[in-house]
Amino acid sequence: MNKKEKQLVFEPLLKDFETETFTEYFIDMVSEIPDYIFTMPSSTSGKYHNATQCEKYGQIYHEYMFASILNHRLRLKTNREKYNTPEIRDCMRCVPVFHDAVKCGWNGSQYTVQNHPILAAEWVRNTQVEHDISNEYKEMIACMCEAHSGEWNKSKSGKVIMPEPRNDMEFFIHECDILSSRSDLDMIIPNDLRNILSGVKTEEKEESIEEYRVDFGKYFGMTLLEISDIDPGYIRWMKDNMRREPVRTLLRQI
Repeated sequence: MNKKEKQLVFEPLLKDFETETFTEYFIDMVSEIPDYIFTMPSSTSGKYHNATQCEKYGQIYHEYMFASILNHRLRLKTNREKYNTPEIRDCMRCVPVFHDAVKCGWNGSQYTVQNHPILAAEWVRNTQVEHDISNEYKEMIACMCEAHSGEWNKSKSGKVIMPEPRNDMEFFIHECDILSSRSDLDMIIPNDLRNILSGVKTEEKEESIEEYRVDFGKYFGMTLLEISDIDPGYIRWMKDNMRREPVRTLLRQI
């Protein structure tokens, strides 16, 4: 994707920004996001997030839902008084898109990288764009990004690898992210976003059931046909639970 296409995807979110400074900074930054973010599902395993967010473009849907929840909450009088400058509120509006900007690492791994909040924070701190903002505001955004996982801040071994939220603003962001990723909550995808994504050109290989290899779970690296031969029950489970593409479509052929 080129920079203009990336900016177009997030253009509808600009209406909620209150300052020209952050509007220009935000649109500059989204053009630096890795290409894979724009077509991937929000859950790389297909087990988390709602069904819509486990489809193609699911990560974008998650970010839009995050932004919608955040902006609804920021319109409430009590929150406008707590976060009482347009600049602070606009810092917060950057996070729904920035927090997962490097979700699968710098080169796009098959799975979500556990420390991706830290990578996102580094990306915010180190990326310079044409319409840049002060280091003070960058640090505010970076801190919200690196703490967005809340209590789920440990590696598989139990080692703490990310900070938990340390102030009201970081807790606010964490709560918005959690609400926007629950499997029992969904949102109506805005028509303007659907129209934009339908016109986005992406280079994707069309997968066949003979060639596609599972990139998750206990049968990692095997084709769906091979799995069907040795464990039909697992295929039935996948049909009932998998929402990500191309797996969902390929399963219909079995």
